[in-house]
Amino acid sequence: MAATDLDNPIFARFYDRFLGRDRSRGESELRAELVAGLTGRVVEIGAGNGISFQHYPRSVSELLAIEPQPYLRDAATRAAAACE
Repeated sequence: MAATDLDNPIFARFYDRFLGRDRSRGESELRAELVAGLTGRVVEIGAGNGISFQHYPRSVSELLAIEPQPYLRDAATRAAAACE
C-alpha cells in the first residue's frame, strides 16, 4: 500500500456492497442526469467503485478517475473494463 492510499476496508466493503449500487429506485437516472452534457476530458475525484462510469455520455472522450481507497479502486478498475 502506498503512503497516499486511504485504507478503510470496512467502509469500502460496506459502500461497495450496499451504498454503491444502483437499486432501481431512480439512482441510475440521477447518475445519468448528473453527467449529462459533459464533453471532452473529465476528472472524477473519489470514483468509489465506478458506479457512475456507465452513465457518462459518448461525448466524454477521456475519463480520469481517482480513487485512493485500494478496495474501491480495484472495483472501479473492473467497472471501467466493463464499460469498454
